[in-house]
Amino acid sequence: MPRAQRVTAIVLAGALAAACGNTGKHRAGQSAAAHDARSGVAGGVGTSGREAGGSVAGALAAPPAYVTGDREGQHLWALTKQFYEKRGDAPAWIDGRTPTAAMDQLIAALQHADREGLDPALYNASTLAARRQDAGRGFLTARGFDEREAVDLDVWLTYLYLHYASDLANGLSNLAHADPEWKIAGKTVDVLSLLERSIDEHRVGQSLAELTPAHAQYTRLRDALQHYRDIAAKGGWPQLPPALKLKPGQRSPEVPAVARRLAVTGDFTGAVQDGDVEYTPALQEAVKRFQRRHGLPDDGVIAPATVAQLNVPVERRIEQITLNLERWRWLPRELGERYVLVNIPEYRLEVWDHGAVPVTMRVVVGKKDTPTPIFNDEMTYLVFAPYWNVPADIASKETIPSVLKDPAFLDKTNMEVLDRSGHPVDPSSIDLSQAGNYRFRQRPGGKNSLGYVKFMFPNQFNVYLHDTPADSLFARAARSFSHGCVRVEQPEQLAQYVLRDQPDWTPEQIEAAMHGGQEKSVKLREAIPVYLGYFTARVSADGILQFRNDVYGIDARQQTLLAAALKTLESHAQAAAQASAAAQKPRL
Repeated sequence: MPRAQRVTAIVLAGALAAACGNTGKHRAGQSAAAHDARSGVAGGVGTSGREAGGSVAGALAAPPAYVTGDREGQHLWALTKQFYEKRGDAPAWIDGRTPTAAMDQLIAALQHADREGLDPALYNASTLAARRQDAGRGFLTARGFDEREAVDLDVWLTYLYLHYASDLANGLSNLAHADPEWKIAGKTVDVLSLLERSIDEHRVGQSLAELTPAHAQYTRLRDALQHYRDIAAKGGWPQLPPALKLKPGQRSPEVPAVARRLAVTGDFTGAVQDGDVEYTPALQEAVKRFQRRHGLPDDGVIAPATVAQLNVPVERRIEQITLNLERWRWLPRELGERYVLVNIPEYRLEVWDHGAVPVTMRVVVGKKDTPTPIFNDEMTYLVFAPYWNVPADIASKETIPSVLKDPAFLDKTNMEVLDRSGHPVDPSSIDLSQAGNYRFRQRPGGKNSLGYVKFMFPNQFNVYLHDTPADSLFARAARSFSHGCVRVEQPEQLAQYVLRDQPDWTPEQIEAAMHGGQEKSVKLREAIPVYLGYFTARVSADGILQFRNDVYGIDARQQTLLAAALKTLESHAQAAAQASAAAQKPRL
């Protein structure tokens, strides 16, 4: 044997001997932990902070560093313990010392959590990937996990599956239930049963992917998130002078800057020349498109309101998209084959029917001090030529003061007064100091505040969709003027749609019922789900990314809740990563 080969063989043999425990050998069948204890070597520290090694039962004895102390964390930890109890404490992710395909699928899913607007660091994705890679790296063969760490790691992976699955299915840290104003009822997913099936059926990765909303609005918004992240990676967009004003036909040295800003977000596709100073028709159309996407009057005039939207940093838009992706995860996965969606900040109603939008219109929603509630229910009937029973608070704050100011107010508005039994009484005979003994009702007709039809989905808020005589409000860009109900721009079209499977109700009959002056209720053959939602970033049915102002301050409130939840999760993830690093000992 040549000398070089003999040296290599000797070194290799020595390395193998060292790797096999040549220094301080232990007997066959003796565990590494027992050997370490006898030889004075300290045991590894797992993510729980305890001495690593031993049984699954030992690893489950106390919550590790990654378990948060809130209700959600404790719930997930309880599910983790149930999971192992039901499988007799058998490991799920590591076979002896060898990582399984299930483990690889889970780590891969966690590494791509950012695609859903979630931070992979919350799930220690990089730490797990590094440990998995280290387990597959050996001098001659993959060495696997040290038995001291395998049990702790297996339990950690189980918790992370449940954690990530819960975040995908029900929202981050159950945040939807932390906001009392969000009343849309989702459907809670049994993540423990899902985990058990995914392990048994060898489909961990697929089971997690199937938890994300399949609705086109979610997937398109997710694509928009990646697009805006790409924009951020390239430096974002230029800021314009806040006081910039520019009207069609004018000239300005800021024209190139405006064009470059709009080009970044794809609103302007023309050429940008530094010497251009004319505000051209092509650039005007780009400004109008941007204005429409942001809920501004599309007049092509660049004024402070438009500049303020142009100057919102890309990082803020990314936060906005991320928050609205989170809101989609709070919704039921099955919205219905057909349903009505009202997006409050967008002042818009859409009817979705098997993925298409046959009906869409502008709406008027509640004022900031009388907001339209965020909830879902089912439309079951509509009322043609409705009476309007004036709510008590509106009567005390508006109707009665108006009567005191103008005794002819009731006649002018076609209102009548009813006693406690519901019988009409002479308005001149009532004692307004005892207003609680009466209620006010507006008769059907053109002056009726509900217009000629209302669409009912009975709910605790007494909110519904209805026509309105105040059509001029629909021409405004911002349309929060109601007491909480939703006024629709095209009531006839909506009525025709919801009654389309009832042949007796032709367009002519609907028109006649609306103007007949006689209140008439019509029950729908099938209930239609109605969602009054709140999305300040959304991809509309025509595929255009829309941004809207936070009209009720809900974004701000939920961002605060989200930031607090993320802070807690990040601190526990960091503690787990540190414990994991401490658990690893240098090995050949």
